[in-house]
Amino acid sequence: MSDEATDKLWPHFAPLWKDLQRIAPDLLLVGGYGLFLKQQWLLSQLSFLGPETGDTTATQREEELVVNEVRTVVPIERWKNQTPRVTKDFDILASLDVIASSEQQRQFHDALIEHGFVFKIKLWQFEKKIGEDQSVILEFHAPSPKEKRDDLRLEGKRVKPKPSLGEFGIHGRENAEAAGSEFHPFSFIHSGVEILLPNPVTLTLMKLIATRERHQRSENASSLAENRPKERRQAQKHAEDVCRVVAMMTLEERDSADFILASVRDTQVFKDAQSTFSEYFQTNESWGSQAVIDKWENNDFDVIRETLAAWYG
Repeated sequence: MSDEATDKLWPHFAPLWKDLQRIAPDLLLVGGYGLFLKQQWLLSQLSFLGPETGDTTATQREEELVVNEVRTVVPIERWKNQTPRVTKDFDILASLDVIASSEQQRQFHDALIEHGFVFKIKLWQFEKKIGEDQSVILEFHAPSPKEKRDDLRLEGKRVKPKPSLGEFGIHGRENAEAAGSEFHPFSFIHSGVEILLPNPVTLTLMKLIATRERHQRSENASSLAENRPKERRQAQKHAEDVCRVVAMMTLEERDSADFILASVRDTQVFKDAQSTFSEYFQTNESWGSQAVIDKWENNDFDVIRETLAAWYG
Protein backbone atom coordinates (compact mmCIF):
# COMPACT_ATOMS: atom_id res chain seq x y z
CA MET A 1 0.00 0.00 0.00
CA SER A 2 1.70 3.24 -1.05
CA ASP A 3 1.36 6.29 1.14
CA GLU A 4 0.92 8.54 -1.89
CA ALA A 5 -2.08 6.52 -3.11
CA THR A 6 -3.90 6.49 0.22
CA ASP A 7 -2.73 9.48 2.25
CA LYS A 8 -3.08 12.91 0.66
CA LEU A 9 -2.40 14.56 4.00
CA TRP A 10 1.14 13.23 4.45
CA PRO A 11 2.95 15.66 2.05
CA HIS A 12 1.53 18.60 4.02
CA PHE A 13 1.82 17.05 7.47
CA ALA A 14 5.30 15.49 7.42
CA PRO A 15 7.46 18.56 6.58
CA LEU A 16 5.69 20.71 9.17
CA TRP A 17 5.73 17.95 11.79
CA LYS A 18 9.49 17.45 11.41
CA ASP A 19 10.14 21.17 11.87
CA LEU A 20 7.82 21.47 14.85
CA GLN A 21 9.36 18.41 16.49
CA ARG A 22 12.81 19.96 16.18
CA ILE A 23 11.44 22.89 18.19
CA ALA A 24 9.44 20.80 20.69
CA PRO A 25 10.36 17.08 20.69
CA ASP A 26 7.52 16.22 23.10
CA LEU A 27 4.72 17.11 20.67
CA LEU A 28 2.11 14.36 20.30
CA LEU A 29 -0.03 13.55 17.28
CA VAL A 30 -3.59 12.93 18.47
CA GLY A 31 -6.91 12.21 16.79
CA GLY A 32 -7.77 10.07 13.80
CA TYR A 33 -4.65 10.84 11.77
CA GLY A 34 -2.37 9.45 14.46
CA LEU A 35 -4.37 6.20 14.47
CA PHE A 36 -4.27 6.13 10.67
CA LEU A 37 -0.47 6.33 10.66
CA LYS A 38 -0.07 3.73 13.43
CA GLN A 39 -2.29 1.34 11.51
CA GLN A 40 -0.27 1.87 8.34
CA TRP A 41 2.91 1.27 10.31
CA LEU A 42 1.54 -1.98 11.75
CA LEU A 43 0.58 -3.14 8.27
CA SER A 44 4.13 -2.42 7.13
CA GLN A 45 5.41 -4.83 9.79
CA LEU A 46 3.58 -7.80 8.25
CA SER A 47 5.68 -10.25 6.24
CA PHE A 48 3.77 -12.52 3.87
CA LEU A 49 5.10 -16.06 3.59
CA GLY A 50 5.06 -18.17 0.44
CA PRO A 51 7.07 -20.88 -1.35
CA GLU A 52 10.10 -20.02 -3.45
CA THR A 53 7.91 -19.95 -6.55
CA GLY A 54 6.34 -16.77 -5.25
CA ASP A 55 2.92 -18.34 -4.93
CA THR A 56 1.08 -17.57 -1.73
CA THR A 57 0.96 -20.21 0.95
CA ALA A 58 -2.54 -20.34 2.43
CA THR A 59 -4.15 -21.89 5.45
CA GLN A 60 -7.15 -24.19 5.13
CA ARG A 61 -9.31 -21.06 5.33
CA GLU A 62 -7.40 -19.70 2.30
CA GLU A 63 -5.83 -16.93 4.35
CA GLU A 64 -2.31 -15.78 3.61
CA LEU A 65 0.22 -16.84 6.18
CA VAL A 66 1.94 -13.85 7.77
CA VAL A 67 4.66 -13.09 10.24
CA ASN A 68 3.77 -10.13 12.44
CA GLU A 69 6.87 -8.32 13.63
CA VAL A 70 4.92 -6.40 16.31
CA ARG A 71 2.70 -8.09 18.91
CA THR A 72 -0.56 -6.25 19.57
CA VAL A 73 -3.71 -6.98 21.57
CA VAL A 74 -5.55 -7.95 18.37
CA PRO A 75 -3.10 -8.91 15.59
CA ILE A 76 -3.88 -6.74 12.60
CA GLU A 77 -3.95 -9.71 10.23
CA ARG A 78 -7.11 -10.85 12.07
CA TRP A 79 -8.96 -7.58 11.53
CA LYS A 80 -12.02 -7.84 9.29
CA ASN A 81 -11.11 -4.53 7.69
CA GLN A 82 -7.40 -3.67 7.59
CA THR A 83 -7.83 -0.50 5.51
CA PRO A 84 -6.91 2.56 7.64
CA ARG A 85 -9.63 5.19 7.99
CA VAL A 86 -8.55 8.26 6.01
CA THR A 87 -8.89 11.70 7.58
CA LYS A 88 -8.53 15.20 6.14
CA ASP A 89 -7.11 17.02 9.14
CA PHE A 90 -4.67 16.47 11.97
CA ASP A 91 -4.43 17.41 15.63
CA ILE A 92 -1.31 18.12 17.66
CA LEU A 93 -1.11 18.12 21.45
CA ALA A 94 1.38 20.70 22.71
CA SER A 95 2.66 20.67 26.27
CA LEU A 96 1.89 23.55 28.62
CA ASP A 97 5.58 24.46 28.65
CA VAL A 98 5.50 24.96 24.87
CA ILE A 99 2.44 27.21 25.14
CA ALA A 100 4.20 29.23 27.84
CA SER A 101 7.55 29.60 25.99
CA SER A 102 7.79 32.83 23.98
CA GLU A 103 10.88 31.51 22.16
CA GLN A 104 9.26 28.26 21.05
CA GLN A 105 6.07 30.16 20.20
CA ARG A 106 7.94 32.44 17.77
CA GLN A 107 9.66 29.43 16.21
CA PHE A 108 6.26 27.77 15.78
CA HIS A 109 4.94 30.94 14.17
CA ASP A 110 7.78 30.97 11.62
CA ALA A 111 7.42 27.24 10.83
CA LEU A 112 3.65 27.50 10.28
CA ILE A 113 4.09 30.42 7.89
CA GLU A 114 6.92 28.68 6.03
CA HIS A 115 4.70 25.65 5.40
CA GLY A 116 1.69 27.66 4.32
CA PHE A 117 -0.52 27.37 7.42
CA VAL A 118 -2.42 30.47 8.53
CA PHE A 119 -4.59 30.76 11.61
CA LYS A 120 -8.29 30.27 11.07
CA ILE A 121 -9.75 30.32 14.59
CA LYS A 122 -7.99 32.20 17.40
CA LEU A 123 -4.51 30.68 16.96
CA TRP A 124 -5.55 27.11 17.80
CA GLN A 125 -6.91 26.13 14.37
CA PHE A 126 -4.81 26.65 11.25
CA GLU A 127 -5.57 26.11 7.58
CA LYS A 128 -3.49 25.44 4.49
CA LYS A 129 -5.06 25.83 1.07
CA ILE A 130 -4.06 22.95 -1.22
CA GLY A 131 -6.36 23.59 -4.16
CA GLU A 132 -9.62 25.14 -5.21
CA ASP A 133 -12.10 24.56 -2.37
CA GLN A 134 -9.60 22.21 -0.70
CA SER A 135 -7.65 22.77 2.48
CA VAL A 136 -5.86 20.97 5.30
CA ILE A 137 -6.90 21.80 8.85
CA LEU A 138 -4.51 21.66 11.81
CA GLU A 139 -5.73 22.04 15.38
CA PHE A 140 -3.51 22.51 18.43
CA HIS A 141 -4.62 21.10 21.78
CA ALA A 142 -3.21 21.41 25.28
CA PRO A 143 -3.82 19.44 28.48
CA SER A 144 -5.68 21.15 31.30
CA PRO A 145 -3.29 22.84 33.74
CA LYS A 146 -3.29 21.00 37.07
CA GLU A 147 -2.59 24.22 38.96
CA LYS A 148 -2.47 27.95 38.35
CA ARG A 149 0.60 29.13 36.46
CA ASP A 150 1.91 32.68 36.15
CA ASP A 151 3.01 32.09 32.54
CA LEU A 152 -0.35 30.74 31.29
CA ARG A 153 -3.93 31.97 31.17
CA LEU A 154 -7.20 30.25 30.39
CA GLU A 155 -9.75 32.00 28.24
CA GLY A 156 -12.85 30.01 27.42
CA LYS A 157 -11.62 26.77 25.87
CA ARG A 158 -8.14 28.12 25.11
CA VAL A 159 -4.82 27.81 26.92
CA LYS A 160 -2.78 30.93 26.12
CA PRO A 161 0.65 32.31 27.00
CA LYS A 162 0.92 35.05 29.60
CA PRO A 163 1.69 37.77 28.75
CA SER A 164 -0.04 37.69 25.37
CA LEU A 165 2.12 37.39 22.25
CA GLY A 166 -0.53 39.03 20.09
CA GLU A 167 -0.96 37.14 16.84
CA PHE A 168 2.29 35.21 17.16
CA GLY A 169 2.53 31.49 17.86
CA ILE A 170 -0.25 29.17 18.93
CA HIS A 171 -2.90 28.67 21.58
CA GLY A 172 -4.00 25.22 22.69
CA ARG A 173 -7.63 24.16 22.78
CA GLU A 174 -7.97 22.93 26.35
CA ASN A 175 -8.40 19.16 26.30
CA ALA A 176 -9.09 17.69 29.73
CA GLU A 177 -9.27 14.26 28.09
CA ALA A 178 -5.51 14.46 27.48
CA ALA A 179 -4.98 13.38 31.09
CA GLY A 180 -1.90 11.20 31.45
CA SER A 181 -0.55 12.15 28.02
CA GLU A 182 2.85 12.96 29.50
CA PHE A 183 3.40 9.30 30.35
CA HIS A 184 4.74 6.58 28.03
CA PRO A 185 4.11 8.04 24.55
CA PHE A 186 4.41 5.56 21.69
CA SER A 187 7.04 6.19 19.02
CA PHE A 188 7.38 4.61 15.59
CA ILE A 189 9.01 5.45 12.26
CA HIS A 190 6.74 5.98 9.27
CA SER A 191 8.27 6.76 5.89
CA GLY A 192 11.48 7.85 7.61
CA VAL A 193 9.73 10.21 10.04
CA GLU A 194 9.39 9.61 13.78
CA ILE A 195 5.77 9.81 14.93
CA LEU A 196 4.86 10.20 18.59
CA LEU A 197 1.36 9.28 19.85
CA PRO A 198 -0.16 9.44 23.35
CA ASN A 199 -0.44 6.22 25.30
CA PRO A 200 -3.57 4.07 24.73
CA VAL A 201 -5.14 5.03 28.08
CA THR A 202 -5.13 8.71 27.16
CA LEU A 203 -6.38 7.93 23.65
CA THR A 204 -9.29 5.87 24.97
CA LEU A 205 -10.19 8.67 27.38
CA MET A 206 -10.35 11.03 24.41
CA LYS A 207 -12.32 8.69 22.19
CA LEU A 208 -14.80 7.50 24.83
CA ILE A 209 -15.75 11.07 25.75
CA ALA A 210 -15.97 12.05 22.07
CA THR A 211 -18.29 9.09 21.42
CA ARG A 212 -20.62 10.16 24.20
CA GLU A 213 -20.65 13.84 23.26
CA ARG A 214 -21.38 13.18 19.59
CA HIS A 215 -24.07 10.62 20.35
CA GLN A 216 -25.76 12.94 22.84
CA ARG A 217 -25.83 15.68 20.22
CA SER A 218 -27.43 13.29 17.75
CA GLU A 219 -30.14 12.53 20.31
CA ASN A 220 -30.69 16.13 21.43
CA ALA A 221 -34.18 17.23 20.44
CA SER A 222 -33.02 20.85 20.26
CA SER A 223 -30.38 20.04 17.62
CA LEU A 224 -31.16 20.80 14.02
CA ALA A 225 -32.69 17.70 12.45
CA GLU A 226 -30.33 17.86 9.47
CA ASN A 227 -27.29 17.79 11.79
CA ARG A 228 -28.28 14.70 13.77
CA PRO A 229 -27.26 12.05 11.18
CA LYS A 230 -23.82 13.65 10.88
CA GLU A 231 -23.39 13.68 14.65
CA ARG A 232 -24.41 10.02 14.80
CA ARG A 233 -21.86 9.11 12.10
CA GLN A 234 -19.17 10.96 14.03
CA ALA A 235 -20.18 9.13 17.21
CA GLN A 236 -19.81 5.82 15.39
CA LYS A 237 -16.37 6.79 14.06
CA HIS A 238 -15.20 7.63 17.58
CA ALA A 239 -16.63 4.34 18.89
CA GLU A 240 -14.71 2.53 16.16
CA ASP A 241 -11.58 4.43 17.16
CA VAL A 242 -11.97 3.31 20.78
CA CYS A 243 -11.71 -0.27 19.55
CA ARG A 244 -8.84 0.49 17.16
CA VAL A 245 -6.81 2.07 19.96
CA VAL A 246 -7.14 -1.06 22.08
CA ALA A 247 -6.62 -3.47 19.18
CA MET A 248 -3.42 -1.68 18.07
CA MET A 249 -1.98 -1.51 21.59
CA THR A 250 1.36 -3.26 21.71
CA LEU A 251 2.06 -5.62 24.58
CA GLU A 252 4.66 -3.14 25.88
CA GLU A 253 2.01 -0.41 25.92
CA ARG A 254 -0.37 -2.74 27.72
CA ASP A 255 2.23 -3.40 30.40
CA SER A 256 2.49 0.34 31.20
CA ALA A 257 -1.27 0.92 31.36
CA ASP A 258 -1.64 0.30 35.11
CA PHE A 259 0.81 3.10 35.92
CA ILE A 260 -1.07 5.55 33.68
CA LEU A 261 -4.46 4.49 35.04
CA ALA A 262 -3.23 5.12 38.58
CA SER A 263 -2.13 8.62 37.58
CA VAL A 264 -5.55 9.62 36.16
CA ARG A 265 -7.96 7.59 38.31
CA ASP A 266 -8.90 10.53 40.54
CA THR A 267 -9.67 12.92 37.67
CA GLN A 268 -13.17 13.89 36.59
CA VAL A 269 -12.43 12.85 33.01
CA PHE A 270 -11.64 9.31 34.18
CA LYS A 271 -14.95 9.15 36.03
CA ASP A 272 -16.68 10.41 32.87
CA ALA A 273 -14.95 7.68 30.86
CA GLN A 274 -16.13 5.07 33.36
CA SER A 275 -19.75 6.17 33.01
CA THR A 276 -19.37 6.30 29.22
CA PHE A 277 -18.04 2.74 29.10
CA SER A 278 -20.90 1.58 31.33
CA GLU A 279 -23.52 3.22 29.11
CA TYR A 280 -22.02 2.59 25.66
CA PHE A 281 -19.89 -0.59 25.79
CA GLN A 282 -20.83 -2.62 28.86
CA THR A 283 -22.97 -5.15 26.97
CA ASN A 284 -23.52 -6.30 23.39
CA GLU A 285 -26.79 -4.33 23.42
CA SER A 286 -25.10 -1.03 24.40
CA TRP A 287 -25.12 1.60 21.67
CA GLY A 288 -21.35 1.70 21.22
CA SER A 289 -21.09 -2.08 21.04
CA GLN A 290 -23.88 -2.22 18.48
CA ALA A 291 -22.08 0.42 16.39
CA VAL A 292 -18.87 -1.61 16.08
CA ILE A 293 -19.45 -5.27 16.93
CA ASP A 294 -19.88 -6.45 13.34
CA LYS A 295 -16.47 -5.03 12.42
CA TRP A 296 -14.60 -7.56 14.57
CA GLU A 297 -14.39 -11.29 15.01
CA ASN A 298 -16.41 -12.24 18.09
CA ASN A 299 -13.38 -13.34 20.12
CA ASP A 300 -11.44 -10.22 19.22
CA PHE A 301 -14.27 -7.89 20.20
CA ASP A 302 -14.51 -9.74 23.50
CA VAL A 303 -10.80 -9.06 24.11
CA ILE A 304 -11.24 -5.38 23.29
CA ARG A 305 -14.22 -4.99 25.59
CA GLU A 306 -12.57 -6.98 28.40
CA THR A 307 -9.59 -4.62 28.19
CA LEU A 308 -11.86 -1.57 28.44
CA ALA A 309 -13.75 -3.20 31.31
CA ALA A 310 -10.49 -3.81 33.19
CA TRP A 311 -9.66 -0.11 32.84
CA TYR A 312 -13.06 1.54 33.21
CA GLY A 313 -15.46 -1.09 34.57
